[in-house]
Amino acid sequence: MLAILNFFKKLLRLFIDMSFMGQIIITVIIFAFAMYWFLDLINYQYLAFLTPVADNITDFMHAYFEESLNKGANNTDGSLFLFIMFLVIAITFLTQVKSFSGTAIRKVSRLIDRVKVKKEDEFNAQLRAEADQAILAYRNVVLIVRLAAKKRMIDDRRTDEEKEQEAKEMEDKLVCELYTRIKESPCCKFAKNADQLVVTLKGFTHVDKLLYYVDKALEDMRTELRKDNWILKSYAAIDAFDDKALLKDVYYDLQILLKLNLYNEIVCYGNFCNRYYMESKNLFEAYLKGVYDTTEPENVWTLVKKY
Repeated sequence: MLAILNFFKKLLRLFIDMSFMGQIIITVIIFAFAMYWFLDLINYQYLAFLTPVADNITDFMHAYFEESLNKGANNTDGSLFLFIMFLVIAITFLTQVKSFSGTAIRKVSRLIDRVKVKKEDEFNAQLRAEADQAILAYRNVVLIVRLAAKKRMIDDRRTDEEKEQEAKEMEDKLVCELYTRIKESPCCKFAKNADQLVVTLKGFTHVDKLLYYVDKALEDMRTELRKDNWILKSYAAIDAFDDKALLKDVYYDLQILLKLNLYNEIVCYGNFCNRYYMESKNLFEAYLKGVYDTTEPENVWTLVKKY
């Protein structure tokens, strides 16, 4: 379709160019024979070399119009004048051809633009469909939560080693406590790694429940520990991956996010946001936290509960 329209547009452009060239040629002929006719009337022979052509034109005009071309008291022959008028009409006709062709070109150009836009829309829709299919393949989720506890009250009677040991013991206890509070999250598996709790989820449709359990558990734990003069900071990162991805690679990417030390937030990369918003309902809203230099400049998003 597009090739036919482009060919038709080129053909119309050829009509315009040929009409323009024809007008130039006819204008030169009109000027030459008008001057010849005028000079012949006053008996000047400066353009005598046109006489054979003029005689042939006169004979041709007489053959069709006979003696009706003889005008005036001196029986003046109007053949050349009538021929010039025909040429003027031809110029007018070519002008109309150019005008029609120009209008047709504009219409064809608009049609070509619509066809191009339609093709681009179809191509973009196909790309979006393929991208959506690729994103939908991210059915698995990994969430890592790292906990850091610190005593609010300063006890000068205890050494730094004792304080560090107490904080470490509290963090181990808190990781176990977090597991207890979120273990009801469906389709999840849990693993403890020092001060981190690693959660793997099979089935992205349950990710909102996991996020809700984790967010609520951490908030409740911070409130409870505050009463016991403890400060709890949580560092959480989440990502989605397909069945072809290696879990160790996903784990490595999440550890990079945790190293950003964005505490009391659940952070993620853009691919998780894209997959998350393909769900029909979302309990959380993703906000751009900033561009961070991880292995390369990367957009980092934070998930905030809507209500």
